[in-house]
Amino acid sequence: MLRLMAPGAGAIRPLTPGSHEAWTRYANRAGYPTEAWHCDIGSGTFVLGPEISSLLGLRDNPCGIVDLVRAYDKDNRATILNILEKATTTSSSFCFSAVVSKSGARSAQVFCIGKSTLSDGGRNGILQGIFAIPTLWA
Repeated sequence: MLRLMAPGAGAIRPLTPGSHEAWTRYANRAGYPTEAWHCDIGSGTFVLGPEISSLLGLRDNPCGIVDLVRAYDKDNRATILNILEKATTTSSSFCFSAVVSKSGARSAQVFCIGKSTLSDGGRNGILQGIFAIPTLWA
């Protein structure tokens, strides 16, 4: 569950409504601010909400996977990339926790809860979900 997930940790499971919904319910019950996101797998384009885009320090929205992964602390990048890559190979429910550091501000932990729905043998599909932010910026 999210409350036990330390930064740099993640989970990926076969796509089931139960996993995705349980993680999302937990974030909502905990009162974490959330914001929706999605990615078109064919183009590799991520579309984020304005708050998470700003929090991650992204200049472009939509953005690519490289921009998204680079927004996180170096120690968390391999986990994030691994989960997103796996999610594009099979329909999945996934979640990861990472730290974001913004210049002039303290670090914040961010949860990404998502699911992937693939079509055409994995060449097309969508990743979608929410970002949950349990720690607010100073």
